[in-house]
Amino acid sequence: MFEAVRVTPIGTSTLSRMAATASDYGFSGIIARNLPNELSNSNLQTISDTFNIEIFSGIELSEKNQSTLSGHIGGNRNKTPLLCIRGGETSLNLFASKQKNLDVLCHPLGTQKNISHVMVKEAKKNNVRIEINFSEILRESGKNRIKSLNRLRKQWDIISAYNAPFVVSSDPSSHLELRSPLELMSVGSLIGMEPEDVETGLLEWGTIISRNLDNLSGKYADLGVMRGKYGDSN
Repeated sequence: MFEAVRVTPIGTSTLSRMAATASDYGFSGIIARNLPNELSNSNLQTISDTFNIEIFSGIELSEKNQSTLSGHIGGNRNKTPLLCIRGGETSLNLFASKQKNLDVLCHPLGTQKNISHVMVKEAKKNNVRIEINFSEILRESGKNRIKSLNRLRKQWDIISAYNAPFVVSSDPSSHLELRSPLELMSVGSLIGMEPEDVETGLLEWGTIISRNLDNLSGKYADLGVMRGKYGDSN
């Protein structure tokens, strides 16, 4: 299983520290979803060998302008095995769901109460995975946590109703925010997910990497470190 993480400079933990903790927690790989050109790939092999974990460099685009995003999608698609857009607004989510060259719509809820049925159907049509992001549940308390639970329950209800593709993440920007797969399964149960649903969402990150690497032949050394053909399946 994989986790998508944020490391320095946008996160507070180094790639090495994040890899060490993820390996201890039983993940077979991590993907750093930083902005373009933020990560140096020179030490990926050393870190991977040291902690026996697969490491890949992904890209999460955070622009709001759709014309700009279109250009970035085209310009980065063949440079990374994971291409995401940070959503959170209705129009932005719908735009992302229509992009066949996009892998994941991250943070689709933003401050919204729920996601759009139309958007979920488009995401399924174009195989854009919708992120189920546990960060608010894990890091908030009191009324805010209850609100987050209710919003994620509604999100999961729509995703499961349409059988739309999805990924699961705790969205850690520090090694202290990482949670083991078993812990994430427990969190998932709070919004109606079965353990196998959470497992599917964690495995899907690795599936994305595997499929995209076939289209990035010859560029593996610049994009990450595999252990095995496409890495382990768990």
